[in-house]
Amino acid sequence: MWNIFKKLFSGEETKEEKSHFDKYRDDLKAEGLSTYENLIGQVKPLLKKATKLIVEKPSRPPENSQLKSHFGGQPYFEENEEWPKTKSGKNFDFIFQIFNNTNNGLPDDIQLFQFYYDFDEFPWDSDSEGWLVKTYDKINEDEIKMISRPTELEKSKYCELTFEPIVSLPDWQGLYSICPNASKLSGILNEDSPWENYEKVCKNLIGEQDYQSQIGGYPKWIQGESTPRNPNNSLMDLLIQIDSEENSGIMWGDQGMIYFFYNIETRRIEFMLQCY
Repeated sequence: MWNIFKKLFSGEETKEEKSHFDKYRDDLKAEGLSTYENLIGQVKPLLKKATKLIVEKPSRPPENSQLKSHFGGQPYFEENEEWPKTKSGKNFDFIFQIFNNTNNGLPDDIQLFQFYYDFDEFPWDSDSEGWLVKTYDKINEDEIKMISRPTELEKSKYCELTFEPIVSLPDWQGLYSICPNASKLSGILNEDSPWENYEKVCKNLIGEQDYQSQIGGYPKWIQGESTPRNPNNSLMDLLIQIDSEENSGIMWGDQGMIYFFYNIETRRIEFMLQCY
């Protein structure tokens, strides 16, 4: 009751609460940011090199397929290795492997990245069982070993991977975590469609941003920004994202995407899946 009388007699009831856009204007005014040109200036430094992964049509595996980047088929193994199994003893399904060719964006300490998955378990994040990443910091071709695909696993399509250099920018969902000023500025320039001007800048700088498989760059989110954080609270770097790929016959839920994030200092890898 006292709070009501306080507002009545202090005149506070005539003061409208500031909208978040008004608060954004105040924040940006202090930074001297108010125009579309300012937005371009905020976005350009965010440009990051990445590599688009192109999953080719299924084909017959070549003799040296273990030494190729590909989906399905035969993974690379060395002596003293076995086909990976889940904690319950079930054989993992091999999904893909990517070799570091010095130009495709994999970190120098990862010469080969392999991913295995249990579609029955269908894990969604790092805390779930049923997914496995194997990395090699060195390739020993003299120790290469052939391990046949377990018979209980369904046959997989062998699809070679090719690489295309691209440039990446955050999607609208992830922008605020990476550059709050760019997100706020796009919002005050068009309150009805706050993302519109940012997407216009992106299109002018790098073209249309679509869902795709890629190495590095920024994640393209389906269900909202979820980048894991490092111990110092900084965002982890996107290592690889893999789209649902028609050629390989891989579907992550309902037209979903899987993401791998990496801390180069600790070599920690985080995994997650999002879908519609």
